[in-house]
Amino acid sequence: MTPEADHRHCKVCGRVCTPDELTCSPECQAKRERAEISRRNLTYLLYGSIVLLAILLFSHYLV
Repeated sequence: MTPEADHRHCKVCGRVCTPDELTCSPECQAKRERAEISRRNLTYLLYGSIVLLAILLFSHYLV
């Protein structure tokens, strides 16, 4: 096995971790989960804003 294949780097802080883990510690895992939740909420907000804007722009055509 090559030296590059026997480890990974943490997706949050960049430290070395085992090949089967995405993060190096529970703290980094918690940060990753919070970031995913925040990103998902921002995506919902963006799509909701687009839908609301479309409803407001096209509402005068429906009346």
